[in-house]
Amino acid sequence: MSIRKKADGLYEVRWREGGRNRSLQITGGLELAKEVERKKMSARDENRHLDIKKEVNFRMSDLIDRYWDIFGKKKASADREISIVEGIRAELGRLFVREADGAVMQRWYENLTGKRGLAANTAVRHYNVMHHMMEKAATIWSKDTGIDKNPADMVEVLRPDDTRERFLSKEELERLKGALDERLLRKGTKDFNRTNLRMRLIVLTALATGMRSTEIHRLCWSDVMFGEGLIAVRARLKKGKVRYVPMAPQLAEELRSLPLVEDEDRIFPPTRGQSKSGRQRLEGSFDDLLSRARIRHFRFHDLRHTFASWYMMIGGDLYELAKILGHANIKMTERYAKLGRAHIAKTGVTAKAILGLLGSDYSQTEVQQALTA
Repeated sequence: MSIRKKADGLYEVRWREGGRNRSLQITGGLELAKEVERKKMSARDENRHLDIKKEVNFRMSDLIDRYWDIFGKKKASADREISIVEGIRAELGRLFVREADGAVMQRWYENLTGKRGLAANTAVRHYNVMHHMMEKAATIWSKDTGIDKNPADMVEVLRPDDTRERFLSKEELERLKGALDERLLRKGTKDFNRTNLRMRLIVLTALATGMRSTEIHRLCWSDVMFGEGLIAVRARLKKGKVRYVPMAPQLAEELRSLPLVEDEDRIFPPTRGQSKSGRQRLEGSFDDLLSRARIRHFRFHDLRHTFASWYMMIGGDLYELAKILGHANIKMTERYAKLGRAHIAKTGVTAKAILGLLGSDYSQTEVQQALTA
């Protein structure tokens, strides 16, 4: 602060307030100007002049580093979320945390399904990571980041329909099986097409066990219990719990036919161009399979719904299904309960068909008879 004499009996008191230079003209003597100066200094020292919070310059990139070290890398889904936080860093890393307000969060979220073309459910997973990180920034790290409210709360999230119940009908199962079998051999040869054989086994495993894509891709040969007819699901996707799913005889036979990869315990190791720790996808080849089978509006995860739906339609137990699917809450499984009584009386023939597809003890003749009944 300073006092400058402008003229006889006129002084200018200067000080800095709220990040800006301020001044006040004082008419009178020097003593009056000094008194005004003392009051302004006192107000400044007590922060009574501040109408806004002190601006804190803490970068989003620094927040991401802290969040990942303390929380992110300890999550069971860390191998998936690392790409999410790096995506946030690429887009918002240079901003100060205080600049990442609700409008910035909304634009970032809309870009997920817009410019980046992510599916709605994938965008929600990205949003959940952002929300968790910004919640920590606004609470336990508030003094460092300069914010006390989570800006991600202001985002209008378009959540996909969590009650989706798309599953394959008898006719669709028949066409899917045909499409899976038609390209097992390389064109013009008797050699197996390894790419199509791999995809065929992944799809059949999903259909026969209800396992998630990530769980299937992480399966190891040591998880397959041929003697007991079980598969141990150890992928740490849902709270790290290990569960067991039944392995139908036909699926066991299919797995035995898969060529082993030298020095690799994983049944479906990463293909060329994929990271050994990265999440694997079928995407292109699966879309081609659906196209050849004339199946529309279907996702890979719907194979899991297909298993669960048919399980209940042939009289399965709801609580046993919850264990097989790895549901922590029975309410997640109850969506399939209505299929039990409503369909069991009229699906006897169709049930025989899907059991043949998934590896029952029915003969191929019986299966064909059931499918054409």
